[in-house]
Amino acid sequence: MILELFGPSGAGKTTLASELVHVLRDQGYCVVLQTGDRRHPVRRAAFKLVSGLHSKWIGQRSLGAEVLKILPPKNELWAARLNWHLEALLQAWRAAIASNDKISIFDQGMVQFVCSLVLFSGITDRERVSRALELLPKPDLLVRLQAPREILEVRLKERRRNLGIIQKFLEVDLQSSLDHIDHVNLIGEQLGSFPVPTTCVESLDSNGLTAATEMIARGVIDKFGAARAKFKRVEA
Repeated sequence: MILELFGPSGAGKTTLASELVHVLRDQGYCVVLQTGDRRHPVRRAAFKLVSGLHSKWIGQRSLGAEVLKILPPKNELWAARLNWHLEALLQAWRAAIASNDKISIFDQGMVQFVCSLVLFSGITDRERVSRALELLPKPDLLVRLQAPREILEVRLKERRRNLGIIQKFLEVDLQSSLDHIDHVNLIGEQLGSFPVPTTCVESLDSNGLTAATEMIARGVIDKFGAARAKFKRVEA
């Protein structure tokens, strides 16, 4: 089973994902957390860049290339990084699909990737956004995190103050992060035409985090149980 979280920067995706892992594991479930690695941003960015350029130089055509053709980033360096990121994401997604006995949680999955493409391409055409979403695989359950813009702005400013000089160079600027809120709203509207079970939550404080975690965990357990029962019937 695949659970994906998406939402604007600062909404608490990684925190909620980590809390879900603890709660589900405490109840005896095997859970794999697929989270964006923020521990080594310089190393990560360099590897993404080299890998992405390599794919471009050898003329590799893939699902990632098709999606980036629909929403092409304006900057070549970001295009290379995003190309690598999507290829790695697709690989992790395929492994998650093959693991019928595990719950895989993505705090930055396919929907979030399309949000990033809208940001870096500057393209908000709804038809093109829908085409990109249609090409990519869908999670079994999608959770959208929401938060007031003013709270997100405070969190993003604090996060940026704690970044080093090189990290600031590798990350998007504050205004772009704030513009990303509108992009997430656009994606949320387009998802209405796709048959993906979606839950909206807020996780602004400890009480909100606990409530959101409990609600999502119940939904995951119900859906995971139904999926396993169906799988056993097919095997029989």
